[in-house]
Amino acid sequence: MDLISLASGASYFASPAMATAAAIAALQAGHTSYGPTEGTPGLRQAVSQKYKSMGQDVEPEQVMITPGSKQALFNLFTVLLRQGDEVVVPTPAWFGFHELMKYSCGTLVPLPTKQEEGYTLTPDMLRQALNENSRILLLTNPGNPTGRIYTKEELEALLQVTKQFPNLYIISDEIYDHITYSQPYTSLLSCMGAKKENTILVNGFSKNFAMSGWRIGYILGPQELVNKCIDFQASTFSGVSVFLQEAAQATLEQSDNALKQMLPVLSENRHLMADALDSMAGVSYHLPDGAYYFFPDFSACLQKKTPQGKLLQSSMDLANYLQENYKLSIAPGENFGAPGHARLSFAVEKNKLQEAMERLNDALVSLSLNRSV
Repeated sequence: MDLISLASGASYFASPAMATAAAIAALQAGHTSYGPTEGTPGLRQAVSQKYKSMGQDVEPEQVMITPGSKQALFNLFTVLLRQGDEVVVPTPAWFGFHELMKYSCGTLVPLPTKQEEGYTLTPDMLRQALNENSRILLLTNPGNPTGRIYTKEELEALLQVTKQFPNLYIISDEIYDHITYSQPYTSLLSCMGAKKENTILVNGFSKNFAMSGWRIGYILGPQELVNKCIDFQASTFSGVSVFLQEAAQATLEQSDNALKQMLPVLSENRHLMADALDSMAGVSYHLPDGAYYFFPDFSACLQKKTPQGKLLQSSMDLANYLQENYKLSIAPGENFGAPGHARLSFAVEKNKLQEAMERLNDALVSLSLNRSV
């Protein structure tokens, strides 16, 4: 039995043909010298044009190209945070935020949201979480791991709260912005109340375009802040390789062609996983509007014994049980701030996804109630 992983944040799709072709052409043309730290003019222009096409007044000088969106966040944390500052993050949230904060001088403040409430973040909830130490509000839209999409109305209501905190920056991680299903995605920049001086977008090519190994991301924000991030990156990583940037530019300029093969497959896989989870007793979930994960609640499957007699007390235990006995890998909810849940990716080949869901069902059926408690 081969291992099937539903735990990865990368999809199985091949990178776009135009990216590969552009990278090869750039290499053959000798574009292998150091790249400008801020990014090539062509890619910065392509990023700014993406947002201009949505009606936003964005200039290339507001864009900085980074080696992945994780580095973009680290640049921002390094430049913005001071001792005692707080980064408010609605949870469940990507585990990488916690990891990045280990090397920053601020403190991460979780702001819990609930599955039964559709992972809704209300203005009142946000207002209670913010204070004079709040330096960054970090949103993810669409959400990872929940697939939740903030509507334009929700974002604008939250911005009415954030405007009461003049030292607060709002970072919107929009890495899954093109991967949506039942409702449209709204960029924070397009919302009424989004101020250029404190609104920052982080994005990249890993998720939307299946380019996880290319390591290309970007920051879009106030030019003064972007310049500080450029200075920091110049002292550390320097610029992203030029041939990679030319590949990213070609992908953005032909984004419709890059996306048209992925989205129908993901939509079909989403329905497949939803149907499978619906058949599993005690398992509940929020139907994702974006990204390519489900984040089911397996709490009803815990406090039960495996056929080997081991009591499953957490989703971490459940993940280990699945890995060891069914060669199935999932991402435990503890890593995302939601014990009892687990993240399951449906960005895998259809036959593997079907087999994975059969293994998961068999594993849950095999659990026996713990009668010793």
